[in-house]
Amino acid sequence: MEALEGTDNLIRRAGKIAGGGIIVVKVSKPKQDMRFDIPVVGLNTVKNLIKAKAMCLAIEADRTLFIDKEQSIQLADKRGISLLAV
Repeated sequence: MEALEGTDNLIRRAGKIAGGGIIVVKVSKPKQDMRFDIPVVGLNTVKNLIKAKAMCLAIEADRTLFIDKEQSIQLADKRGISLLAV
């Protein structure tokens, strides 16, 4: 579960604890005000997934901002990481 550390640090922490093979799920909070606090993932997220030896990133479709989407998808695909929007 993500604390104040942010997504990238969560991924690093989870990778250290689990030793790889992690699945990261990124969703908005219930009643989250999307005008001010939007869940975001991007190329740095994928790079941290690689470092943590993650196997999957699942994001909330239509409620997550995906920065550098095409580059991120290509890199994840190249490294065997599944990206899902559900």
